[in-house]
Amino acid sequence: MKYSPDSAWVNKMINKHYVDSHAHIMAEEYGEDFEEMLLRTKQEGVDRILIITLHYEETMRAIEFAKTDPEKYQVACAIFPEDVKELTDEKWEQFVKTASMKEVSVLGEMGLDYYWEKDSGVRAMQRELFKKQIALAKQLNKPISVHARDAMQDTFDIMKEYHHKGVLHCFSGTKEMAKEFTKLGYYIALGGPVTFKNARHSVEVVETIDPSFLLTETDCPYMAPVPHRGKRNEPSYIPLILAKMAEVRGMDEEVLKEQIFENYERFLHA
Repeated sequence: MKYSPDSAWVNKMINKHYVDSHAHIMAEEYGEDFEEMLLRTKQEGVDRILIITLHYEETMRAIEFAKTDPEKYQVACAIFPEDVKELTDEKWEQFVKTASMKEVSVLGEMGLDYYWEKDSGVRAMQRELFKKQIALAKQLNKPISVHARDAMQDTFDIMKEYHHKGVLHCFSGTKEMAKEFTKLGYYIALGGPVTFKNARHSVEVVETIDPSFLLTETDCPYMAPVPHRGKRNEPSYIPLILAKMAEVRGMDEEVLKEQIFENYERFLHA
């Protein structure tokens, strides 16, 4: 169905400009109600979604889907740190070819995850893979989306030494560490956890850093914000996350919303 340019519905969508900078909407959790989930994103005005993919087949599906609305949907791919043990030369070459496709806008999520991995040798392998993917992103001139779990200092050290434009997704560090990342020009993305009662670090980060470095995300289908905590997450919940961030900063929601939209465009294209 088409709407005229002066349609109230269109104007409502244009004026919203919500951003989900990290969404796994190709995940199997949306298999039964994918179209309904997409409709809810439109109803809530979430008009920029970065689709994070974790393997080749998922990336290909995301690329095909993103063609339905290339302005709204961007695609990211990378080798997740936990997959380093299964990485072969053949898989790496396939990843390089995929990451080089013009339809891939961002390399992510890459990074370090020490939460489950205690073996120092495997952790070292993760660090080398992270550096290798940053080098590829530099070569391709594409921003990176970074995963850091229980590895914040090593993540910072690598991103400082091998500096490249990017975002710290689902940031879980301190406000002091967040400031150090922004000094290097990195964006900080926050999601559902900022709405949790025990979200001291996330709230302090929102309070502290310059809003020109803030991004909103869901990391859906994980970590749904209050009042949906414990349920499947989805991009239509972004307004709940932004409302909490605006409340924490004492900012008008419309002002913060537009700022984050501008940040996302700069992240993609600067």
